[in-house]
Amino acid sequence: AVVSTQSKQWYQRRVHGDCRQALIARHTSVICQHTNTNTNTMAFLLPLALFIISLQEAASQCDAGAYVYKSHTWNKGYVAKLYLDQSWLAQQTSDWKLAITFANEVYEFKVWDAVIVNPATQSNYVMNVSSVDIMNKCYNPILYSCQFLELSFMVRFPDGVSDELSTDYDIVAVTETVTYNDGASGSVIYCPPMIGQPTTPASP
Repeated sequence: AVVSTQSKQWYQRRVHGDCRQALIARHTSVICQHTNTNTNTMAFLLPLALFIISLQEAASQCDAGAYVYKSHTWNKGYVAKLYLDQSWLAQQTSDWKLAITFANEVYEFKVWDAVIVNPATQSNYVMNVSSVDIMNKCYNPILYSCQFLELSFMVRFPDGVSDELSTDYDIVAVTETVTYNDGASGSVIYCPPMIGQPTTPASP
């Protein structure tokens, strides 16, 4: 059979056109897939970046003047002293309060030179707590910006824990609130306490 020149030209245009359309469609699909991949990546990276920034801001806003020195440890707990740098104070205080948070729930928290106000108790210890609020006693309400607030305390681990070196029941957060002599108030959030005693004196 004889195929006319017009038929050949029509066939070539049809085939070439279909091929071009197929290539265009495939290229468009690849672009779309690449765009979707980039979108998904951005959707993951953006919250992560915001989270990291928030952590950095929190770290830059907290006061690094907190220390915990463990003077005695055993397989059921530890005795320690909390040191808080008071150089942030604007003037001397008439009272102070601390909100203390532990990494995990402790079996017992005991303190000697402060009053436990939350949870409410008539004793100098509380049981099964992950956070406590304490305030000064009648003989130690005054703090100066040139000193550390020093507070001895004891922590007992929950039953079943026997690792003397465990840090799972350490203090991880402290907020201090004070009333100044003139009636004004102030507060500071400390960074997680550093291990050991302060190596330099508080400086107003």
